[in-house]
Amino acid sequence: MSSFATEARALEQARPLPARLRASARRAALGALSRLPRASGPGVRIVHYHYVFDDERERFAEQLRFLAREFSPVSLSQAVERLRLGQASGDEVVVTFDDGFRNQLDNAAPLLAEHGFSACFFLVTNLLDANADQARAFSHDKLHLPLPVEPLDWDGASGLLELGHEIGSHTRSHPNLTSLDPDALLDELASSREELSKRLGAVRHVSAPYGDRVRFSEAVAGAARTVGYESCASAIRGVNRSALDLYSLHRHHLSASWPLRELGYFLA
Repeated sequence: MSSFATEARALEQARPLPARLRASARRAALGALSRLPRASGPGVRIVHYHYVFDDERERFAEQLRFLAREFSPVSLSQAVERLRLGQASGDEVVVTFDDGFRNQLDNAAPLLAEHGFSACFFLVTNLLDANADQARAFSHDKLHLPLPVEPLDWDGASGLLELGHEIGSHTRSHPNLTSLDPDALLDELASSREELSKRLGAVRHVSAPYGDRVRFSEAVAGAARTVGYESCASAIRGVNRSALDLYSLHRHHLSASWPLRELGYFLA
């Protein structure tokens, strides 16, 4: 497994030059915007990450301290229940992770537990069964990464539960759900939930791969409800205020390498 990326720095350096230039311009623009005052409104905030690489652990711990200081950490199940009952205080924050990579267990999960967070890890069942070649193909084909990232296996997923975290579904094969016909959409959501529940225990929540405004839809939300999930998360930024949000939960994508002012900008 030594061929897998273990540092964010190496992953960034492996990107093509145009991609690195775009990322640099984005960081500069975001840095400027984050200095502008913004008012924080009430609502349940859900953040989602994909990785915490070895060289991001210190910054990630700093981010968790910030989140715990500014908001009230709750699990996804607690947040969903409060929204369902109309009992959210409006200062809750939930941490989630998508896909299921080894660094989530090795680097993120212990820090989350140490700082009082019970996170939800949305796992792709095919990735849990993947060998090295399949994992490399997933990183390249599904995530468009310049270097492969080592996936979790089933023992690693059990390790997340042992640390007090939740497991959710991120489908069986990580497709663009809006591109599927109704039967294939239901199968992706149902088969993943069935396999995870059989091997790890009840699975209550799902997040849509990609999940942006183009690749999330009412049909996806409806299928998640039909299959029996209690919530469905998108990757559309915003806060969640009522039970009407449960099958299209807003989430803020964050990177473990970002400075705190950028977290503050998105979460305000």
